[in-house]
Amino acid sequence: MGKPLSPQQIADANELLDIGQAAAFLNVSEASLRRWTNAGRLACLRVGQRRERRFRREDLLGFLENQTSQIAPAVPRQGVSKVQDLSRGPLTVTHGGHLCGIFGDDLGRSTLIVPFLLDGLDEGSACFLVGPLRARNDILRKLKKKRPSLQDDIDAGRLILSEYHLTGRAQVRYFRALLDKRVRDGAQSFRIVGDLWSMRSRASEETVVEYESDYDRLIARNYPVLTLCTYDARKFSGVEVLHALKGHRDTFRFPLERALA
Repeated sequence: MGKPLSPQQIADANELLDIGQAAAFLNVSEASLRRWTNAGRLACLRVGQRRERRFRREDLLGFLENQTSQIAPAVPRQGVSKVQDLSRGPLTVTHGGHLCGIFGDDLGRSTLIVPFLLDGLDEGSACFLVGPLRARNDILRKLKKKRPSLQDDIDAGRLILSEYHLTGRAQVRYFRALLDKRVRDGAQSFRIVGDLWSMRSRASEETVVEYESDYDRLIARNYPVLTLCTYDARKFSGVEVLHALKGHRDTFRFPLERALA
C-alpha cells in the first residue's frame, strides 16, 4: 500500500495522486491499479519522461462508486476486486470483502470456488484453500484443468492447502501468523476460500459462529484479503445457514442468488 494521504489531499478533488497514494486511497495493490488502467477501467494521466501514472481523486471516487454498485460484464480477469461465477459473470468487490457462498452439491461448490481462486492466482494474490481433504482434491482437479501450472503454484506457496483447526481461535491465530509473514515478505493481496464443514464436522455450531465473527473482525477488516466462506446446504441446518448469511454482511451488497450454487 502507498503512503497515507494528507487531509489537504483528501479534500481536493483535483489533487493528482501518484500510484502509491491512489492504491492507499482505494485500499488495493499498485499492481491492481496498473491492470485497471491498462484495461481502460480506471482513468489516469501520464507525466514526465517516464510516463508515470497520476490519478485524480474524483476519478478514484467514481471508480469506487462503480465498484460497489455495478455487476461487471464479462471482461478479462484483473485486479484484486473481482469475484466470478462461471455461469453468470463477475462481481466487483473491494479488499476486506467477507462473502458467504451456499451450495447444494459438489458441482455448486466448484462453481463458487474454482473461479474465485483462478482470479486470485491470475492477479498474483497469495491464495488459501481450506477444507476437507476430499473437497480440496475435487477442487484441485477442476483447477488443474483450467490452470496446468497449478502444481507450480502449490510448490511456490502461491496456493496454500490446509484443514481448519479444531477451534476458531487457533484458526485465527494461524491466519494472522501466516498473513503477517507474507506481508513482511512483500505480499500485497490475499484470497482465502474455506469449506466450513471442515470445522463444523469436528466442532459445535457455536464454535463456527464465534470463529466467523472473530475472523471478520481480526482478519477480513485488517488485511488486504478477499474471503469466500462456503457452506454445504446438505450438511448445515437451516438455522446454521441463516447464521452464516447474517455473519457475512458483505454478501448482501449483491443479488443473493449470486451467492447460491
